[in-house]
Amino acid sequence: MARNYILGGMGATQLQAGKPYFKRIIRINGSKGGIDGTGAGALTRGDGLTCHINGGKIRFDLTNGKSKAWNAGAAHKNGELLMVEFPTTLRSVQIQLEEASVGVRAKIMLTAPEQNVKADGTETLAAPINSDNTGSFIEIKSGETATISSRTKVVFILIQKYAADEIFTTTGHDPAVTAATIKADGTAADVASILVTGVLDHEPTPGASQASNEPNSKVIPATGPERDLRKIWGKGDGVG
Repeated sequence: MARNYILGGMGATQLQAGKPYFKRIIRINGSKGGIDGTGAGALTRGDGLTCHINGGKIRFDLTNGKSKAWNAGAAHKNGELLMVEFPTTLRSVQIQLEEASVGVRAKIMLTAPEQNVKADGTETLAAPINSDNTGSFIEIKSGETATISSRTKVVFILIQKYAADEIFTTTGHDPAVTAATIKADGTAADVASILVTGVLDHEPTPGASQASNEPNSKVIPATGPERDLRKIWGKGDGVG
């Protein structure tokens, strides 16, 4: 970029060095796999982003990595969960639902529902989504963008299907009416195109990812050994 050639280097521009990050995610068919990937016709996604929280762990193995039906469910926690992990920490991320079928939305979260974010050996389960569809997440529909200005290593995207694009019902935000009437079954015609962009840290803080008092989740990949996932922020309000 042009700033590389300014006298004094990038420091003279008062801009931090960083590396651009782009990922486009395409999802087609929101009707397969049931709520946990064990239902009929569950699809194995080729990009390895679909996961399932099982026992507090982030799992991609066996049926855990297969497609889930997009029906949000009575508690608004069901749907296809994606985990996007960045090569380094990322100081700001934008997630755009470029195009989607009517009623398809995406919840953007820093932690996933029921994920164990233990910091000291005790079990602490994240709860970014409450039963009345409130909590620590950003919900977007087709054409909208969520921006998170917080240094993080991963972001979770939960794709869900509702009866309409509107967030509120005709009687207002009534949790009982919302749970009973606006959830909808996914169909084979459902589509969602998601664009993830951001700026990666060029030189992460030495030792930051190894701090012992940070949230520590377990990730079980489709192949290879189980590993720890550490973030550089501690448990706090707005994280879930």
